[in-house]
Amino acid sequence: MKIKLVIFFLIGTINWGFTQNNPIFGVPFSFDVNKEENPQIVLQDNYNHYLVTVTQKGILDIIIRKFDQQNQLVDTFKHNYSINPNTLHNVKGIHQVDANRVVIFIESYSGKTKQAEVFQYLFDKTTGKFTSEILGTYTFQSVLKSGSLYVSKSENGKYLGIVYQNYNAKDQPEISECKILNAQTLETVFKKTIKYQDEFYTSERIMSDNGALILLRSPRSWKGTNYISIVTAEGETTKNVEENTKLFRPIAVSINNQDYLIAFNHKTKGIRRGDFGNIMFYDINQGVTLKNNPIEGFNSIKDINEVNFRYAFTQNNEFHIFVEAVYPQGTKPSASFPNNPNFNQPILVFGGARLLVFDFTGNLKHNIVINTNNDTEQGFYNSYGVSVINGNYYVNTGLYYKNGNYNYGLYKIDPSNNFNVTNIFFRYNSNSDYSFKSVNQLMHYNPETKFLLLSRTHNNGENMSFIKTLLQ
Repeated sequence: MKIKLVIFFLIGTINWGFTQNNPIFGVPFSFDVNKEENPQIVLQDNYNHYLVTVTQKGILDIIIRKFDQQNQLVDTFKHNYSINPNTLHNVKGIHQVDANRVVIFIESYSGKTKQAEVFQYLFDKTTGKFTSEILGTYTFQSVLKSGSLYVSKSENGKYLGIVYQNYNAKDQPEISECKILNAQTLETVFKKTIKYQDEFYTSERIMSDNGALILLRSPRSWKGTNYISIVTAEGETTKNVEENTKLFRPIAVSINNQDYLIAFNHKTKGIRRGDFGNIMFYDINQGVTLKNNPIEGFNSIKDINEVNFRYAFTQNNEFHIFVEAVYPQGTKPSASFPNNPNFNQPILVFGGARLLVFDFTGNLKHNIVINTNNDTEQGFYNSYGVSVINGNYYVNTGLYYKNGNYNYGLYKIDPSNNFNVTNIFFRYNSNSDYSFKSVNQLMHYNPETKFLLLSRTHNNGENMSFIKTLLQ
């Protein structure tokens, strides 16, 4: 099958405008882009929206800000999750539970007590209060020989997988404590302890839409073949992958109660022409690769580091998968040795963004290029964000400078019209201030009010503000 390749270019000027309305600009509020991480818009209704972030440098806080209909900051809720100076912490996930609650998972571990604890911090907007619960306590030998916590969410948002993998040397069994939660209630669906003793290690942990935990088992040698372990309430089963094939960070999708994996992959034998030249569609229940599609555009990126699945949607008997590559672009001084250029670190940037369209038999039908800014360094800012509005995809690529003009990339992709791409124009009064930077992934649409919410930072990340515009 010939794959249709569609490219759209970022065009336009800063003098855009909806004829229907003027955007609502919020007053910038204090922010710290160097310390606040994992920004998410949550708990939005017709009157308010909330912004949740966490800090993992200096003061360890969960920060939740409340905004009104005019995008003005009206309240701030903070919770310090530091236990004591001897305890280390890792934030592992932020998820909206329902219309009123958001949960933050944090791993806390101490070399003094030789214990790791998995905390669940729950914020309820109806009370403005945080509550906490310990989901599990695990012992270890030392900080250097402690385990690791992994949290994953199914693409349909129904399940959360909490996996604590104990430390193990190569000659010791790998033991993982698995707990599956209902993502809407946070109640436990099932718990399992999984033990392996072979020449493989668990490289990925993926929740399926039907509540199965899928573990990708990878060989310790460079040449080898993955296999898949499927953990359910009934037990654990394994499925083989085609021989001499290595998978890279699969994503799980489903058709009713049937689960599938979509994964970039490469052969471990023969002539190797890069890691991202094929993308497979794998039937988990049958343990069979239905289709391994050749794909263009990624191996041609110089020194490509990885390709991440950003968003996954199902409509019109198709899977629509948004992806984004990471690759080096220049270097920067090392944080440890800033004055020694011999220790410079690569600057990893986002790019190579695409919308991949699969039919339900696994054929790659469309490979749509999304041109984005190439100065979006990996970290706080993503190179684009996506919202689904009436079956169309609105893609936000933010402010950029091209051919002597400032432009703003906001586009609509229409799946029902052969994935036609059109510009979405909105009036922007810059007052000659082009110093802001768009937080492209921070966008949210309210179908009741028909307002699209966008965000940006100012003054090198010391402030942030929200904008909303009416889509009609």
